[in-house]
Amino acid sequence: MKSTNTIIDKKGILQEEKGNSEKAATEIKQGCRNIFVDELKEIYFSEKALIISIPIMIKKAANKELVNALTIHYDFTKAHIKRLEDIFTSIGESETVTKYEAMYGDNKSLKEI
Repeated sequence: MKSTNTIIDKKGILQEEKGNSEKAATEIKQGCRNIFVDELKEIYFSEKALIISIPIMIKKAANKELVNALTIHYDFTKAHIKRLEDIFTSIGESETVTKYEAMYGDNKSLKEI
């Protein structure tokens, strides 16, 4: 026969372990949210960089077909930025631009052209 102290102690330990698992789950959720927000910010930066780059490409385009394709892409890019801004608003984040180093390489090669 078990004493009541032992049962109470075991329940206390189980309760304490449950609290730790809830804390770990919260930390995991927060970590996933941070990754999600960081990725959105990188995408937002890329789209903002395209808004600057596409008009330059349009001016330097060799033919009308390329100008038309780039103009369409520019319109799509503006729509993507609007959607991203809506997402940031819906999750309570600011659309602070995170520098995305890969885009810097693209812009440098564009300037060289």
